[in-house]
Amino acid sequence: MDERKLLIADDSELNRAILVSVLEKNFDILEAADGKEAIATLAAHEGNIAALLLDVVMPEADGFEVLEEMNRRGWIDEIPTIMISVETGGSYIDRAFQLGAADYVSRPFVPNMIRRRVINAILLHTKTRKLTGLIADHFYRRERNTDILAAILGYAVEARSGERGTHMTNVSRITGLLLHRLLERTDRCPIGPEDIETVCIASSLHDIGKLLIPEGILTKPTALTPGEFDIVKQHTRLGAKIISDLPIYQNETIIKYALEICRWHHERWNGEGYPDGLKGEDIPIAAQVVSLADAYDALTSKRCYKEALSHEKSLEMIRGGECGNFNPLLLECLNDIADTLKHSAGAEAAAEPPAYRWAKELIWKPDGSRQELSSARMTKQVEQELSKRRFFSYLTEEFWFEFTRHPDAVALSAGAARRTGLPRVIVGPLSCTQLCSVVSADTIQAMRNRLLCAASDETYLEFETELTLDGHPSLCQIAIQITWASDEPGRFSSLFGRVLDIGERCRRLEDYRQAFAAPVLHPALLPVTVGADHVLRITGEQVIGVLESCRSMFGTVRLVDPEICMQLTDTSDGAVVEKSEHCYAIWNKTQRCEHCISQEVIRTRRAQTKVEAVGDKVFYVHAVCVEVDGTPYALELVSPIRMEDLRGDEDASVLNQLLLRNRQVYIDSATHVYNRRYFDDRLRDLDGEFTLAMLDLDHFKHINDTYGHLAGDAALSRAAQAIRSAIRTGDELVRYGGDEFLLLFHDMPRNALKKKLESIRAAVESLEFPEYPGLRITVSIGGAHAVGPLADTVQKADQALYHAKAAKNRTVLYKEDLQ
Repeated sequence: MDERKLLIADDSELNRAILVSVLEKNFDILEAADGKEAIATLAAHEGNIAALLLDVVMPEADGFEVLEEMNRRGWIDEIPTIMISVETGGSYIDRAFQLGAADYVSRPFVPNMIRRRVINAILLHTKTRKLTGLIADHFYRRERNTDILAAILGYAVEARSGERGTHMTNVSRITGLLLHRLLERTDRCPIGPEDIETVCIASSLHDIGKLLIPEGILTKPTALTPGEFDIVKQHTRLGAKIISDLPIYQNETIIKYALEICRWHHERWNGEGYPDGLKGEDIPIAAQVVSLADAYDALTSKRCYKEALSHEKSLEMIRGGECGNFNPLLLECLNDIADTLKHSAGAEAAAEPPAYRWAKELIWKPDGSRQELSSARMTKQVEQELSKRRFFSYLTEEFWFEFTRHPDAVALSAGAARRTGLPRVIVGPLSCTQLCSVVSADTIQAMRNRLLCAASDETYLEFETELTLDGHPSLCQIAIQITWASDEPGRFSSLFGRVLDIGERCRRLEDYRQAFAAPVLHPALLPVTVGADHVLRITGEQVIGVLESCRSMFGTVRLVDPEICMQLTDTSDGAVVEKSEHCYAIWNKTQRCEHCISQEVIRTRRAQTKVEAVGDKVFYVHAVCVEVDGTPYALELVSPIRMEDLRGDEDASVLNQLLLRNRQVYIDSATHVYNRRYFDDRLRDLDGEFTLAMLDLDHFKHINDTYGHLAGDAALSRAAQAIRSAIRTGDELVRYGGDEFLLLFHDMPRNALKKKLESIRAAVESLEFPEYPGLRITVSIGGAHAVGPLADTVQKADQALYHAKAAKNRTVLYKEDLQ
C-alpha cells in the first residue's frame, strides 16, 4: 500500500479543493467527482490507496453504494474510509458504520481536525495490519520449527533404517493429497480441513518406533526370517509407547493423531494387518490414510533390499491387493490423485530445495488455488523485491548497504563494492580490518551513539561522514532506514542505508564560503552571460555579487542544488553565504517538497514559480537556472505575500484561496483535467527530453449526432477519468482541444511507452455507459519520445496520431520515416 496516496470522492469541486489544500502536504491526492468514478479509481489503484474520504450525497452512485461495492470487492478491510457530509442524522451515521466506515465527520470541519483524523485512521489501519502480520509470522515460525523438528526426527529414523532420506517427507505430502481429496468426496470424514496439516506432521512420525529396533535387522539386504520380521513389526507398538509415555502435551490434537498413526498404520481394511488386527471403520481414518501413503512410497522408492518400482506398477500392486487390503474409498482417492503423484515424484521435485518445496506447498493448495496466508504471501513479495533490487544494483553505480544483527553481516550493492574494494558480503563486519580501512572507528562509534539515542518510533537517520572511496577519503552523506526488533525493545534488527558521495560538491561550495566569508561591499557582476536558453552563466567569483544584487529586490535569495544549498542570510556582520544540509528545511519540512522547483529548473533549464507556506505566512518563490563554472544550480528568489494583497472571504485560508484560483484558471470544467491555458502557460516553452502522447476520441461527432451533446460530454468526461486513472500522479493530462487530449509523462522510459499507451487505449475501450445503451467509445493515440523543444515533440506525436486515426482505435509511435 502507498501510505501517501489519498482518494477524495465528492461531487463538489469546492469541497474537494478545500480538502486538497488541507491534506496535500501529507498525501498524494486522487480525486473523484461521483461514486462511479470513485469505484473506478479504487479499482485502477487497487492496493495503493491509503484512505478514502467519501461524501454521502453524490450523483451516479452515493457514498453508501460505494461502501456496498467496496464490501463486495473486499476493499473495505484494506482501505480505511472516512465519511464527510453535512448529513448529521443518526440513520446516516449508523448506516455508514454498519457498512464498514472507519469514521464519520460532519461539515463544517476544522482543517487540523480532519488532517489528524485521516492520519489516525491510517495509523490505526497500519498498526492493525502490522499486528496481524506479526501474529501470522509468529505462527509461521512455530509451524516451521515444528516441521523442521519432525523432519530431523524422521531423517534419524530413515538413516537408521537405511532408507533414502525422503520417505517421511513423501508420506506427509501424499497424506495431505489423499485427505484433501477425501474431504472433497465425502462429508462424513471425521478429520476436518483445519486438522489436515496436523495429520501430515504426525504422519512424519509413523516409523518412530524403528529407533528401538536393532539396526542390523532394519538394514539387512536380504529377506528377513520370520523371527526378524516379528521384531520389525514391534515398531508399531514401540512407536505408540514413545508417544504415550511423553510426560507433557498428552491433550494436544497432534499427540492423538500421532498415537493412532504409529500404532495402526499397518492395519488393513480386511483385518489382516498388525499389531491388533483391526478391521474396517475400527481403524482410525488418519492411520488408514498414512497406511496407503506409506505403501505407495515404499513401492516407488529404492530400499536396501529392493529397487524402486514404477508409478504404474506400484498402483497396479496396490489395487490388486498385493500390499494388503485398503479402504475402497481411499483407493478411489488414490486413483484421483494418481497423475499428481506421478508428476510430483519426478526428478524436478527431488531437485527442489526442501525449504522451497515447503514454501510452495504453504502458498498453494493441492487444487491449485491460492492459500490466504499473509506471511507466505509477504515472504514471496519480499523475495521478488529483493530480486529486483539486486538486478538494478548490478546495472548502476548505486551505493547502498544492509546490515543485519542476525546473522551479523553487511551486504553491499555492486556499486558500493566497486568503489570501496570490499566484498559484496562481509560476515562479522566489526572485526573486518578491510572494512575498518573504509569506515573509521569514529564513524562507527558516532552511528552507535545515534542509534542508542534514537526513539523506538524513529526509523530514519541522516548524517555526513568521511569514507574511503576509490582509495581516497571523500565526504559522504549517509541516509539510514532503521528496522527495530519486535522481540527486543530498543534494539534494531537491520539497517538499510544509501551513501551519496558529496565530496566534490561540498568542496565547490566550501570554496565559495571561504571566498566570501567577509561581507562584500562592492560586488562585481560583469561579465555575466545569459544564453539563448535563458540560463545565467557566471564564474565562482561572481556568485556573491549576483546574490547581493538579487537581495535588494527579494526577501530571501539562495543558491540550491538537489542535496546541499547555499543561502544568503543577514548577520550582524552583514551578508554572508551559509550551507544547509537540506534545501527544504527553510519551509520547516522533514522531506522533499512535493513540487521541487529547484530540481525542475535544473532538469528543464526553465524558470519555475510556486507558493509555499510556513505556519500562517505565505511566500512566492521564483527560481531560475544558474551555471557556476559550468555546474547547474537553481537560484531561488523568495518574497512574502502580504495578507492585505489577498481578497476573499475572511474565514477562508490563504492556501485555499490560492489553490482555488489556480484550479479555476487551469482546470477544464467538463473533464476535470488541465485545460489548454495550462499547456500554453506552463508547458509549451519547455525544452528537454520528453515522452508524450496525443489522444483523440474516435467518431466523436457521430456520438454527438446520434446520442446528443450530453452523451458527448459524458464520453469526454469518462474517457478523461479513465486516462487519468491509468497514469501516475505526476503525469500531466491536458484537454488540448475539442475531443483531443495531450498527455505528458515524466521520467517515462522510451521502451515502456507503447505498453502504457496500449493500456490506456484498452481502458477507454472498456468503458460502459448504462445511461446510453449501445454507446461505446474508442481512442486513437500517437506517441513520441524526443529531445528538444516540447512543441517539436507535440508535432511528432500529432503526426503519429494522424496515422493512428486512419485505422481508429490504434496506438502508433513516431518514427523518423513515418509518412
